[in-house]
Amino acid sequence: MIRIATENDIAELKRMMIKLLQHHQEFNALYQIDLTYKHDIDDFFKGILQQQNIKVFVAEIENQLAGYIICSKHLRPKYFAIKSKGRIDSLYVDANYRNQNIASKLVEEAMNFLNDQAYIELEFIAENQSAKGFWLKNGFEILNYQCILKLN
Repeated sequence: MIRIATENDIAELKRMMIKLLQHHQEFNALYQIDLTYKHDIDDFFKGILQQQNIKVFVAEIENQLAGYIICSKHLRPKYFAIKSKGRIDSLYVDANYRNQNIASKLVEEAMNFLNDQAYIELEFIAENQSAKGFWLKNGFEILNYQCILKLN
């Protein structure tokens, strides 16, 4: 079952977000996390759960959270012809629930929420071929590249 997250889900959302962040740091040192600040994740979720333009959808199987997706609606500056965009900010499915179409169902729910937006953007780590394949399979296309210059 896919549903909107509530404050009762924050502990599990936090656990899954930490797993996702740990996965990201496997690809590049830029994504290293400092778990002494993991309580900030609680505040992050409390804040976004109260916003109208952001939705957190969770996949629940037998009263256990199996995954989540965070998506949001944004107005673009007036000088753009296309006035609105959607964004998928985070997607995670717990390892115990993968290969069951849960990620696709979460994306479908996000797309239903974002269906009135002109387009939907997201980012993933370039080295993450699994993510690249997933998003391309779900109809997204690569339009640009983000470049980073490490100064230290």
